[in-house]
Amino acid sequence: MLEVEPNPIVATPLGNNWYELNFDIIMREAGGVDVTIQDFTVDALALKSVPVRSHTYPATFITDRGYPAAIRAGKYLRFAFTRRWPLPNALLLSGAAARVTARTIDANGVRSETSVRVGVAVARQ
Repeated sequence: MLEVEPNPIVATPLGNNWYELNFDIIMREAGGVDVTIQDFTVDALALKSVPVRSHTYPATFITDRGYPAAIRAGKYLRFAFTRRWPLPNALLLSGAAARVTARTIDANGVRSETSVRVGVAVARQ
């Protein structure tokens, strides 16, 4: 199971169409078998479904920040994510969203992929 908090994600304007997005990614193991995160992708979406920006991060993105890449059976992993992205202002006014996709492999060698989509709102200045 995959969650993002807060929902919607708040995009803080930095100027010149640059925005900072701060949110937590929460991955829960619900199948009763330990899993290891292979990588995850964060997509910026226009009109709630059209990708306009995308980046895939390896598991080392998580482990380099002191978090484990493995999730024990029945447990969860929560890690903070902050990114600065140039996003056209029109995008944020036209139903912006973000999609997070995580790819994992469990202790039995079964690969899985799960995604969650959340809204994006511009912070009030």
